[in-house]
Amino acid sequence: MKIRTAFIATLLVLLIISVPASAAKAKNPMCNINDQLAELEIESSPLSTGMPECYPAVTEVDRTGIVCDNMAKYKIKISVGPGEYDSITLTGYVRETKPWHTSSNKNLIILPGQSLTESFYSDMAIYYAQEGYCVYVLDRRETNVPVTETDFSYMEGWTIDKYLSDTYCGVAVSRIQTSLLNNRPAGEVEVMAIGHSHGALILTAYEAGEYDDSLLGSVDKVVPVEIIIRYDPAYPELIQAQAQQFVEISESIEMGTYNADNMAGMMQLAYLASASPDDESPVLPGLTNRQVFRLMASQTYMFSEYPYTEDYHYWSGDVDGLYYVDENRVLNAALNGGAVPYAPINMDLYMAGLMGNMEGYEIDPARVDSPVLYVGLGGGFGAYGSWWYENEVGKINGKVKSIIWNDQGHGSIALDYNSPELWSEINCWLEDN
Repeated sequence: MKIRTAFIATLLVLLIISVPASAAKAKNPMCNINDQLAELEIESSPLSTGMPECYPAVTEVDRTGIVCDNMAKYKIKISVGPGEYDSITLTGYVRETKPWHTSSNKNLIILPGQSLTESFYSDMAIYYAQEGYCVYVLDRRETNVPVTETDFSYMEGWTIDKYLSDTYCGVAVSRIQTSLLNNRPAGEVEVMAIGHSHGALILTAYEAGEYDDSLLGSVDKVVPVEIIIRYDPAYPELIQAQAQQFVEISESIEMGTYNADNMAGMMQLAYLASASPDDESPVLPGLTNRQVFRLMASQTYMFSEYPYTEDYHYWSGDVDGLYYVDENRVLNAALNGGAVPYAPINMDLYMAGLMGNMEGYEIDPARVDSPVLYVGLGGGFGAYGSWWYENEVGKINGKVKSIIWNDQGHGSIALDYNSPELWSEINCWLEDN
């Protein structure tokens, strides 16, 4: 069973007219980060090492208030280009000694999965902030695109190179923000990063690239969660499937399609499951809207022409319910800011190119020289993802470790009842390495 293209189009129409818009929040512009950027000449620094121009302009810094106890939340918006949607946002969670001050000197950057936002990872971010990190979740450009958008021509230029440049801007500005809060040099701030799904893809490419070699852009420890860079050659059928996926995405781009709308369809299923849970589903007659949502979440491979693994799914469960997570919370996250409908199709092309062993698509494992912890979730990419890190990166880098955690799904890094157990395992590794 697959969601057909025509039905996806219908879902998008329903989504546009039915999902309520989020309320806007007031922001308080600040200028001190830009003063630091000018002083450190961050605009010219990448150029001096031969990297593409990166010109972060911090347009807004807002301390939105206390989250719990002495935990403050910050919002930092960074312009990364001239377009309407060319900005990224850092949401910071910082344990303060007093307002606008912290004693911490270590950052943890969280790079979300495709079409997911800071709000999906907020519990995780707060957990690590309570452990003493200044935590910054980096929302990418696509989080600015509204559900009502119909022209995606600008996404043609939203390539992996742009996303690596944006990540550099986020890492550099997070360093400067922490240095402003603790009154210590930005270059002394230790930076670690956790990337989930597409965020893990970007993090791995970033670690293997030139930005990681720069003063403000370096990341000291990396934790890619749930990604496949290359398959074990023992799975030629999966490699071939992704090679075919690459061809089809390439053809879509040639025809002028620059956006992926997978999440838009999923958001519409979530909306129907929330608004009319017991009504018969227009997707799979005979099942209710809530049952189809559960099926999509727990047997995700059934809805994809080219599933990444034979049992790939977001959360474990069946049509009667999800096992490890409150499904109402998942629905709420999908419909109230935790997800956005559109993403650049270039990122799917890059991912399929890597997994399909396409010419010109590779990440040099020899350049991944920081300590690495790969985390696979048993119901997601699992050990399929660990192969490249252990066998390719591990040939040269003696600081590679992987863990395969439980049989839960691809999305179980953030919202599951026992997610804190995984966060604790990752934190132990960060502290020990």
